[in-house]
Amino acid sequence: MHAHRRLPLRLNRSGPAVVLGFSVMLMAQASAAIDLTSVEKLTGQWDLSLNDTNRRCRLVLRADETGPGLALGMPAGCRRAMPLLNEIGTWKLQPGDRVTFADAQGKEVLAFLPDGNGPLRAKGPEGEIYRLSAAGAEAQGQRFSDLPAVQVPGFETPAPAAAPMTVAATAAPAAPSVRSDEIAGRYSVLREGGKDTGCMITLDAKARGLKGGNKALLAPACRDQGIVIFDPVGWAVEKGRLKLTARKGHHAVFEQKGDGTWEKEPKEGKALSLKKM
Repeated sequence: MHAHRRLPLRLNRSGPAVVLGFSVMLMAQASAAIDLTSVEKLTGQWDLSLNDTNRRCRLVLRADETGPGLALGMPAGCRRAMPLLNEIGTWKLQPGDRVTFADAQGKEVLAFLPDGNGPLRAKGPEGEIYRLSAAGAEAQGQRFSDLPAVQVPGFETPAPAAAPMTVAATAAPAAPSVRSDEIAGRYSVLREGGKDTGCMITLDAKARGLKGGNKALLAPACRDQGIVIFDPVGWAVEKGRLKLTARKGHHAVFEQKGDGTWEKEPKEGKALSLKKM
C-alpha cells in the first residue's frame, strides 16, 4: 500500500482579496479630490468660476457660525462681478455631500455637488453653472484683499478706473444711441432657435422699477422656468445695451441684433432673446 503524497496547496494570489484591495484603492483615489467628510476639511480658500470663464473669484469658507450657517468671506469685487453673490452670506455642509450657499435668512441659493474627480458643481437660477474648487497651494500666501474679482460676460460689471494717458490714443467708436422710449413696449420671450415660450415681458418707460431703472413686468401666465425664477422687475439702457434687473437684484445684459431682437450673452446659461410684439 503506497502512502499518499500530500501536494502543497497553492493559493491564487490574484483572487477576490486582491481585486477588493484594488477597488478600495481606486475608490480612495476618486474621493481624494475634495474631502466632504467634515466642515474642518472644507474650511479655507476656494476658487469660484462661472461657465468656464478664464478668471476666478477667491472665497474663504470659515468654520465660525453666523446666523443660520457658517461664515463665508469674499472680496467686494466678487459681488460686483457675480451679482448672485450679493444674496449669499453663509455656507453649510449638508447630508449627501452637498455644500450649500445661502442668504442671511438661511434660504438656499446654490447647492454644490461633486462632479467626478474635479470641482464641486452647482446650477444657478438661469441654468448657469458655477464650479467650486480648492485654491492652489501657490495662492495660499496671497493677501485676501488683493485677490482678483471675475469678469463675467453677460452681466454688468463696473468699469475699472482709467489710467492717466501718456500717449495719444485713437478714440473707440461710440456705442449705438438707443432711447428708452424706443425700447419700451411688450416683448415675447424666445428660447434657442427662436422658439416662442408664450411668455411676455412689458418694459414700462414711465414707471420706476423695484430695483431701480424703469419698471419691467413678467406676465403671470409665463411657464418658462428660467425667466420665472429670474423675475424681471426693472430695466435700463446702458451703452446701447438693454439691462434687465431681477427681483433679487442681479442683472442680465442683452445686445440688439440686426432684426431688432435683443439677445442675451450666449455663454450665460440657456439662450434667451426678446422680440418686440
